[in-house]
Amino acid sequence: MPLPTQRILLPALLLLAGASAADNDLNWVDREEMATFPPVQQRTVPDWCGGMYYNPSVGLPVEGSDTVVTADHSTLTQDGLISLDGDVLIEQPGRRITTDSARLDQSTGKYELESGMRLESDQATFIADNMSGQTRRREGSLQGVRYALFDISSRGSADYIYINDNTTTITNGSYTTCAPGSNGWSLHGKRIFLDREKGWGEAENVVLKVKSTPVFWLPWITFPIDDRRKTGLLFPTIAIGDDNGLDISQPIYINIHPQMDATLAPRFIDGRGSGVDTEFRYLTPLGSGDLSYGVLFNDRKFDDEDRQVGRWTHNGNVGRWNLSTDFNYVSDDFYFKDLDTGLEISSQTHLPRLAEARYYGRTWDMLGRMQSWQTIDPTLADQDLPYRRLPQLQLSGDPSLIGPLKGLWLSDFTAFERSSSDDSGKATGLRGHAAPALSLRLQNSWSYLEPRGRVYHTQYKLDNVDATDEENPEITTWGASLDSGLIFERPTNWFGTSYTQTLEPRLFFNKVGYEDQSELPNFDTREVTFSYNALFRENRFIGYDRIGDEEKLALGLTSRFLHDASGREQLRLRVAQGFYFEDREVLTDDPLEDPTDDQTPLVGDARWNFASDWYLYTEAQWDLEENERERSNFQIGYNDRERRVFNVGYHDRPADDIQESEISAILPIHRHWRVVGRWMYDLENKRTLETMAGAEYRNCCWKLRLLSQRELTDEDGDGDVEGDSTIWFQIQMIGLGGFGGQVDSLLERSIPGYRREYE
Repeated sequence: MPLPTQRILLPALLLLAGASAADNDLNWVDREEMATFPPVQQRTVPDWCGGMYYNPSVGLPVEGSDTVVTADHSTLTQDGLISLDGDVLIEQPGRRITTDSARLDQSTGKYELESGMRLESDQATFIADNMSGQTRRREGSLQGVRYALFDISSRGSADYIYINDNTTTITNGSYTTCAPGSNGWSLHGKRIFLDREKGWGEAENVVLKVKSTPVFWLPWITFPIDDRRKTGLLFPTIAIGDDNGLDISQPIYINIHPQMDATLAPRFIDGRGSGVDTEFRYLTPLGSGDLSYGVLFNDRKFDDEDRQVGRWTHNGNVGRWNLSTDFNYVSDDFYFKDLDTGLEISSQTHLPRLAEARYYGRTWDMLGRMQSWQTIDPTLADQDLPYRRLPQLQLSGDPSLIGPLKGLWLSDFTAFERSSSDDSGKATGLRGHAAPALSLRLQNSWSYLEPRGRVYHTQYKLDNVDATDEENPEITTWGASLDSGLIFERPTNWFGTSYTQTLEPRLFFNKVGYEDQSELPNFDTREVTFSYNALFRENRFIGYDRIGDEEKLALGLTSRFLHDASGREQLRLRVAQGFYFEDREVLTDDPLEDPTDDQTPLVGDARWNFASDWYLYTEAQWDLEENERERSNFQIGYNDRERRVFNVGYHDRPADDIQESEISAILPIHRHWRVVGRWMYDLENKRTLETMAGAEYRNCCWKLRLLSQRELTDEDGDGDVEGDSTIWFQIQMIGLGGFGGQVDSLLERSIPGYRREYE
């Protein structure tokens, strides 16, 4: 016997919305019952919930499987009327219908289930007082409906449901994700219309109830019923701060096109005024991008001036070309200090305005870049402002020559300019740089040896130079290096677990010839911050205005412990030091290291992944000549990628008078409760830099967050910092949405390892 109800009922089940009062008969399985199932049938119940909807007894659907029909009594008349009575069961793998009586007219396709029915599947449970319909037109009518949808852990009810091929009409329907027996919240609609072909629904006379008490009413709404986007209201964002008072915005989502959408968010700040934040997103054959703009009109705390912020980012690939932009604008230097924006535009000293195209070939790479900056630090003098690159063109490659011999090529041509309002008198102009090299890498499974020779040539064509300075200076120098290493392995065992330990000594010799570069401009070059990896660089500068002379031998030693079963690196230990055979003469205006030192600090670091979710990282630099610590860092972290995050950090740089500690965590203290916190403390000045503390409550249907943040800010840019406090509140109805989305952004910025997708 065919199963007509499957084609009609199951699509509707996956779209309905409603709430019910009792409902263990909807296949709700609590934590204790789940533990009684055979291990292969057990499922993980979320920590914050007491159970889940689950029905292992029906199995999984099998396409093309037979339908089995059983009943206490059955009759078939000559005119094609089938009657089934008494414990009627209509079953296929993955779904079944039970009822007391069923009627089917084969000649017309009409059917009736008059004395109650129950449909169960691996996706839903569906109960109705009666059902009737027409199989040929694929339509049905149900009365007295209750249901549970397993994938989104929701349940509901409806007085009447009419279903046809593509649409569903629900009368007096309701919906909640709260567990059976709980009425934390529920949505009720007098009439709900769902269009599965278009992927949207509409509802009339919608009421949101909390604990059976109506708290919100809308005469009419539309909403998506699948992953297709739909224009409509999003939930508002609310914050309360010392400086701004109440800050509330109401986002409106606009679905323009399958590859385009926008968000319009009117915003009101009690202490300042009103404005709007906007965002436009697009996806084209050239890539995806985001264009955002925000304005606050007549800011009462800023001389009634309009304040604006904007950003355009783009990233895409065309063949082997990567195209990207990052263009930022802000109307004043204090925008980010005064106004926190939900557009997540980064607050920096210099905002980039960048457009670049990169070509990645098998042998050759090319780069074209246009870059300028908007400086938003009023304390910086003109001479300290960065140069603009208009444009920068670069070609690099590593063509094979003979056997393992390779040619290495790097060339860069950049035009440097300054703002028209710049009064520093610094030179501008063109810089061309080339650094060709020959490299011979010899390697096998246990060693490698790579000698390399390089020529450096830099030439300028300058404008705005003093009469005594050369307009076309140039330098040419050379460099040679030898990089070598060995890899030893041995099996070892820790607490009954097998590992492979490696011992990897490394020797790196580098010689760069000296050329006087004191008369050359410095457009974009700075000294590399000392670290383990910096010891094995050919040039101790970043940028091409300085080629660092040196004769150095660097010795490094690495040991790794690799887990044999998984191949995971469990522990890595590294230590290295460099030795100079002559003083360095090429310097920047503010050198980081003493150029007369005979040796570098001893640097070592360790990373220990001592459990599946735990890691420890520490780094230290020690000046052996002065017998004093130069830098130390310590971090220990835990992240289970679900609900728990924990970090402790310590940073010490005595030369810069920086000594800071940091603790951050998101930790459960109960099945429904988590605490959230961060504390940054300046040990040098004995003051708290930032604190954040809050709590989160979550169960099957609610998630509530309350956060308090206090940080030191320089409101006027005069160097005097003061504390500023903000209270954030977020409420979310699980399965429906929430407001206070900026709380997730705040946690991502403040707590390393936190990701909102874990929620």
